[in-house]
Amino acid sequence: MKRARIVVLTVAAGLGLLLFLLSIVAGRSSPTLAAPRSGYAPSDPLKEANRPSYQTINCTLSTTTTDSLEDAGIHNDDYTSAATLSDYTGLALAPGNAGESVPAKDDWFRLDNADVGSIYEVEALPDETTNYNLGIIVYDLNLTPIITDADSVDNNRAKVTLEADSQGPYYFKVFQISQQCTGGTYHLETSVTEVTPTPTPSLPTSPDSYEPNDSFDEAYELPIATSVTLEDLAGLANFYPSGDEDWFKYWAKSGFWYRATTGDLSGIDTYVEIHDQDNNVVESDDDGGGGYASQAEWEAQYDGYYYIRVTNKVGTLGEYNLTIEETGAPATPTPGPTPTPGPGMDPEADGCEDNLDFDHACVIAVNQSYTFNLVPPYYTGMDNDFFKIWVKPGLIYECATSNLDPGVDTNMIFYDSNRNGIGGNDDVEPGKFESRLSYYATYEGWMYVLVGVGERTPSDVYNSDYTLRCDVRVPGQPTATPTPEGAEPTDTPMPTTTPGTPTVTPTPSESPTEGLTVRTLTTPTPVPATTPAPRFIPITLLVYYDANDDHQPGAGEGIAGISAQAYEAATNQLLAQGFTDEQGNLEFTVAAQGPVRVSVPFFGFSQLVAGEGASIYLRVPPQPLSEGAP
Repeated sequence: MKRARIVVLTVAAGLGLLLFLLSIVAGRSSPTLAAPRSGYAPSDPLKEANRPSYQTINCTLSTTTTDSLEDAGIHNDDYTSAATLSDYTGLALAPGNAGESVPAKDDWFRLDNADVGSIYEVEALPDETTNYNLGIIVYDLNLTPIITDADSVDNNRAKVTLEADSQGPYYFKVFQISQQCTGGTYHLETSVTEVTPTPTPSLPTSPDSYEPNDSFDEAYELPIATSVTLEDLAGLANFYPSGDEDWFKYWAKSGFWYRATTGDLSGIDTYVEIHDQDNNVVESDDDGGGGYASQAEWEAQYDGYYYIRVTNKVGTLGEYNLTIEETGAPATPTPGPTPTPGPGMDPEADGCEDNLDFDHACVIAVNQSYTFNLVPPYYTGMDNDFFKIWVKPGLIYECATSNLDPGVDTNMIFYDSNRNGIGGNDDVEPGKFESRLSYYATYEGWMYVLVGVGERTPSDVYNSDYTLRCDVRVPGQPTATPTPEGAEPTDTPMPTTTPGTPTVTPTPSESPTEGLTVRTLTTPTPVPATTPAPRFIPITLLVYYDANDDHQPGAGEGIAGISAQAYEAATNQLLAQGFTDEQGNLEFTVAAQGPVRVSVPFFGFSQLVAGEGASIYLRVPPQPLSEGAP
């Protein structure tokens, strides 16, 4: 099985956020790992240690001030009497009569039955600029602080953004943070952005039309053709029941090359093997088709059947498509006493030719630069370069051309897996002939990229090089800087895992100055058993403040009290949760058949663990005290 080890994850935060973090977690012990209970509230009162380091403030009232909630008989001065989160006006932290000096209280609000995945924004705004300097802290159901806005900027207002990872309840505390105040009122504004859940694919309830094809001897015989796809035969194949494997046999000709590719996956991870007529494995592939899809290529050594075995690595139920096609077949000589061979392909054409249409689109990898040209592969006509990349929902894919030879003007168009146009771009801006286009993926499958000639045709097609690079990033993450020089691809480029450090921007209101960096190491994976049992996946988390800036966790650098959860990725079921201990460590082991998502809400971090385990390091680097910091 694959084992992914996430070596370094770095979260850089401003010193103000770090000081607040250290103050709230100092001396906190690690709770028992357990799933939250619906409607749970702590039995003990909120301890002073859970409050930020702000003292009670006395307000000398210039005018008589009332509180609209207290006038209605709602005294929401602590979490046990928190008012329902909503829009309110006429709220006061220091109600009283003119001339009195009264202590500023806290106002508590409670959000129940939150929609998981939805984004809640809560803002407290003073009605006069001299009334209050307001702050807000958000607590989870265990009254653990998870988000705060407690600075003295933004015109004394406070605003927090919460992405709900459970139904709650969540608590919002509004409080006074300046050293003095004159009283007055404020109002509370709330909004929610609902996230449309990704529809769960329907699971097969019966075997597909190709059964029984569970062994070499039962292989389903495919039509004799240069290209065959299951979708055009009897429909998609499926894995039913769990542990099912599928065999197909395909007629090949000696000396010709062939490619078998899975696609249109629904909740499965395919593995493909090519067997010869003696049942020997001649080629195999795991994720060469992009994502969890597979793609295996082989050269036939005889005229006859080759056997394609398709298995599901995660043991779930789901559908897939299989396409087998002839690639790179040599041209047949023209018969006759004086054969006149055709011109063949122009040797100056780039390594992805012939990719003049969708059916011959060249597979390219993301986060990698390539150099292509606009030389027509067969000497005449206009060169259109079709490429395809595997996309997944929720990610942003951006493709751009650069390093254009003089006279080259590219035009770029995106198409979805059904070959419907998504959008296009000719010039990134007036006078710049490069093209750039971004797409927020809403499906899993192939996306096609067409690069052609824009409004001008190069005068010399043999000097028409351009660089193409397609990057993938998480929404909110800065665009990666492409490599200046591209690498010439092979005749049939294959997707490859490119080591790198993609940057992820956390979501707390105090935005770190640096992002998360991820580096994943993989090991070769053997074919799993036909009926895989649930796996026990160990996950370790270390959060530390790198005081000596040596990029290594040291003694006394661990940060306690950081909440983390593990979810079943396919069902979003909570498997385990806990808090880091006094050394900043948290360990738990979960049982799951598929990938597991690890979430650290305070930093807005989420990581998919698809192997046998993961070690996650979150580093908070030292930051100099900025001017004006409290």
